[in-house]
Amino acid sequence: MLLYGDLGAGKTTLIQGIVEGLEVDPQVYVTSPTFAIVNLYEGKYTIIHLDLYRLETEDIEDLGIWEYLSSSIVLIEWADRLSKIPGEDFLEIHLKYLNGQGRIISLVGYGLWSELLKALGKDEELTQWV
Repeated sequence: MLLYGDLGAGKTTLIQGIVEGLEVDPQVYVTSPTFAIVNLYEGKYTIIHLDLYRLETEDIEDLGIWEYLSSSIVLIEWADRLSKIPGEDFLEIHLKYLNGQGRIISLVGYGLWSELLKALGKDEELTQWV
């Protein structure tokens, strides 16, 4: 899952909810790995949480994050720093904070994610005001 949004848009908060939903121990404190770059969570599935905020595009290629795609759920904050998209099956989540009036969340699926959204009757770009 590729997360896009400015500072304070809610990327880490959304990831906290995803991690909770995937049954990671509630005692595990989920924070953005801004300085660590990668956090690993074990629950129903292995979850790799990346924060690319402090990295340059050329540094990201050296992380080897594409190796995780076949065995883990990968959640990437600041995905706009990627120079290429990770394969064919991914979900883009765009968050926009509206100055104390809520957020707009847009989902765009590719590959299997597109098929899932279509099966849910959301085959167009899904935008939700929260």
